[in-house]
Amino acid sequence: MNNTNYKSLFLGFGSNLGDSSHLVTRSIKEVASNPHIEFVKQSSLWRTQALYDPDQPDFVNAVVKYRSDLDPRELLDFLQLIETRFLRRRDPLRPKGPRTIDIDILFYGDLQIREPGLCIPHPRFHERKFILFPMAEIDVNYIVPGTSFSIWDYIQRCPDKSKVVRI
Repeated sequence: MNNTNYKSLFLGFGSNLGDSSHLVTRSIKEVASNPHIEFVKQSSLWRTQALYDPDQPDFVNAVVKYRSDLDPRELLDFLQLIETRFLRRRDPLRPKGPRTIDIDILFYGDLQIREPGLCIPHPRFHERKFILFPMAEIDVNYIVPGTSFSIWDYIQRCPDKSKVVRI
């Protein structure tokens, strides 16, 4: 990794099929296996109720901070490759349904990208306790790019009423 060009990034991990804790932990390590991605810090694992499609098992979620010099599209392609290796199936009839692993780019340096298939910061991070609570464990004072608000500010305003418990 060229440390002069690295950016901090935060990824969200979620699973609710199979041994979810194991799948999340394994996928966190798999991301760091890329020579252009360096692990920095991980949140606890959190058990969370399904937010948008409640007729499914609870999720195990985590947020991880890494550093990378990958282009955002290269990063996205790599993450989707990991999801495929972990047998992630995308059901067009149930886009928020169960999954073996889901890896989202939450924040990447100070980038603000709005393109088909790639939005950074993640467009719904602010309405999800399963992102905000683990993110707060890593950096509660993190200022979201394009805003003057910290993760703590977003937690205070979060409309999510689902149950989220540290494992």
